[in-house]
Amino acid sequence: MSHTAVVGLGLIGGSAAVAAGARGFDRDAGVRERARRRGIAVADSLAEALDGAALVVAAARTAETPALLGEVAALAPGAVLTDCASLKRPIAEAAAALPEGARFVAGHPMAGGRGRGVEAADPAIFRDRPWILVPTARSDAASLAAVEAFVRSLGGRPFVLDAGRHDRAMTWVSHLPLAVSSALARAASSGSGDAAALAGPGLRDTTRLASQPEALALELALADPEALAGAIDAVRSALGDLASSLRASDRDAVRRFFADASAARRDLEGS
Repeated sequence: MSHTAVVGLGLIGGSAAVAAGARGFDRDAGVRERARRRGIAVADSLAEALDGAALVVAAARTAETPALLGEVAALAPGAVLTDCASLKRPIAEAAAALPEGARFVAGHPMAGGRGRGVEAADPAIFRDRPWILVPTARSDAASLAAVEAFVRSLGGRPFVLDAGRHDRAMTWVSHLPLAVSSALARAASSGSGDAAALAGPGLRDTTRLASQPEALALELALADPEALAGAIDAVRSALGDLASSLRASDRDAVRRFFADASAARRDLEGS
């Protein structure tokens, strides 16, 4: 009987496995055991996980994904493949190295949570969230439709983009928030010795991304350094304008700053 397989059981992979009732696999034996305790049907080898799979979700880091896709394509040549990597240009380029008969649609679920690892797996994190799909040289109409149906089955909203547009967007919606959150955490910590003792939800919420694992933060920051530097300059310019308005006691300018920000936030909430 055909099934869905998820390879890589972190927060995203584990959540997808729970939500889809999928068979799971992770190279880390400790993760496999914790996944079993979450009720995931875990295989002890990649071949076992993929045996009979109609759809395979590779939930690994960007740097690990091309090699993993090659393994999966060899072991499950009839399956439709997708991934969850946060960068798409290198994945789309790697797709060309897959066998001619492979069917692969790159993907990126725009979902997450406060917890980490399979212990924090939550099938609800995909509900009404965009799940970006990037057609590749190994995509066809049937494989795209299969991945779209999978995304919808988890409550997600398929959103088709090309790899370049995806990665440009990620500079602003993913990598920049990480940089700003990290800068704020550093500034608040150095600016007030009481920050740790007195921080409320506002500071904790706005600095949550600063707790990303260092390896992931570095991968995202260096995905397109020049683009991220330009986005950081835009934030620095906006804060510089606010600082100038504050020093000039320009109440109207300060009000406009926060009014514009509030309107922008409402737009984000409606997306």
